[in-house]
Amino acid sequence: MLLTMTSGVAAVVWDRPDGSKVQVLAMGPGELSPTLRTAVEQCLQWNAPEGLLRPAEGEQQVPVSLADLAVATERGDRALVLFMNDVGYATCDIKSDGTREPSGGGATEPWPHGEWLPGPVQRLLLTSTDSDGGDVSVSGRVSGRVDRLVLDHGDGRSTAARISGGAFGLMTSGARLKIDEGPELVSYDARGAEIDRRPLFQAEDQLEHCYASPDGRRIYGKPTSRCLPAESWNR
Repeated sequence: MLLTMTSGVAAVVWDRPDGSKVQVLAMGPGELSPTLRTAVEQCLQWNAPEGLLRPAEGEQQVPVSLADLAVATERGDRALVLFMNDVGYATCDIKSDGTREPSGGGATEPWPHGEWLPGPVQRLLLTSTDSDGGDVSVSGRVSGRVDRLVLDHGDGRSTAARISGGAFGLMTSGARLKIDEGPELVSYDARGAEIDRRPLFQAEDQLEHCYASPDGRRIYGKPTSRCLPAESWNR
């Protein structure tokens, strides 16, 4: 299993588990199933100083603990785990059928721009069952403006994300998402007004708008003439 990092986004693809209907989405350590807890412990081992996860060249290892668990998802014999704290994040994709040593990959990275987000939402982890879509699991972080987050499939269907402590997670079931059909993450505020819409499969460095910190420094997106304000993140 190879997990790649591009513009602060982790993305992997796995084969669809035959006949598997088991799906779990946990937002924090208090909601873990027994198998998800095993996956979380495995990710913590991989992220230890002598573990398998290594930061990018020149970056520091992000120390995480069970208390930093933000999102954990499970489908069949695969689990996805995301830890977040003030330093950065660590994430793992783990395959375990219970008969052999778990396999998978992951990434650990300090926040590139501290508490600033590229607008109301930042996708951190995306997995799909097919190379061009299929079912997806998505996790990331949101600003305080976001009250509701929905994945618009692009075919008339949608899946709502769960939001907790500045983190979000969602899993689709039986979806046939296609990159060329334009699935989008859509954010709404507490009044129900849409505040942001962005392509699910688009990397941060390809966003339509750039985003700038309060001092005017461009920190996300393409170099354009006018940047939108970056938004702060708090857990």
